[in-house]
Amino acid sequence: MRLGILCLFFILTLLSCNEYTPRPKGYQRVVRQPVEYLEFSNKDFSFLYPNDTYIESLISQTKSETWFSLHYKQYNATLHCTYIPLSNQDLNKILDDSYQLAYGHVSMAQGISQTQFSDSLHQTFGIIYDIQGAVASPVQFYVTDNTTNFLRGSLYFDQIARADSVAPVVSSIRKDIVYIMESLKWKNR
Repeated sequence: MRLGILCLFFILTLLSCNEYTPRPKGYQRVVRQPVEYLEFSNKDFSFLYPNDTYIESLISQTKSETWFSLHYKQYNATLHCTYIPLSNQDLNKILDDSYQLAYGHVSMAQGISQTQFSDSLHQTFGIIYDIQGAVASPVQFYVTDNTTNFLRGSLYFDQIARADSVAPVVSSIRKDIVYIMESLKWKNR
C-alpha cells in the first residue's frame, strides 16, 4: 500500500512538471588585474595610461590634428582620441561638435549624463558623457584649456555587446578616462 502511494505520488510529480525552464544565460565575471600607469607623451601634451592597454601609433595628422587610440585587447574595446590645437580653430565650434557627437546617440540612449571636470592647477577643464543603453559609444569625454588645446575621446567596443554585459568593463575604463584627464599636462602653455 505504501509502495503504491509512493509510486502514485512520484508519477503525479513527474506529470505535473511538464515545462522545463532553463536558467538564464549569465555573463562572465570581469576581474581586472591591478594596473600600473605609463606615460604617453608627444610635443603638445602628456598623460598617464594603464599598462594593460597599448597605444596605436599616430594614425593621421591632418590639419594639425593628432589621432591615436588606446586599445583594451582583453575587452575588445578602443578609446579613440583626437587632439586639436586651438590656435586656428574656434573653441565654440569644437565644443559644439563634441556635444553633437555625444548627443547623436540620444535616439538609442536610455539617458545621457554629464560630469564636469576641472583642474585649475594643470589648466584642464572638460566633461565626461555617460551614455546609457544600447549605444555605440557608452563613454565620451573632452578636455581643454580653453585657449590653445583640446583633447576628445570616445569609447567603442569592437563587437556588439549588451549594455548590461559590458557595464563592469565600461565602469573600469571610465576610471581610466578620469585618470587620463587628471594626469593630462599641456606642454605648450
